Amino acid sequence: MKPNCMNCKHFFITYDKNTPRGCRIYKIKSASLPSMVVKRANNGEECMGFSAKESKSAKKLDLNDAKNW
Repeated sequence: MKPNCMNCKHFFITYDKNTPRGCRIYKIKSASLPSMVVKRANNGEECMGFSAKESKSAKKLDLNDAKNW
């Protein structure tokens, strides 16, 4: 299964209009998705650096907890 860069914690958006997508683990910026660049460079092998982002529900802050105040 092809990794989806948008769901990877290493993916980031750059401010460069020519290379708007990047990967922190491979230290690349490109116009296409970083996983496609990695696949082309590795003779068709899928990206091995994919790591899923933490779900948003896991980051909820409990405002009733005294330690958060």
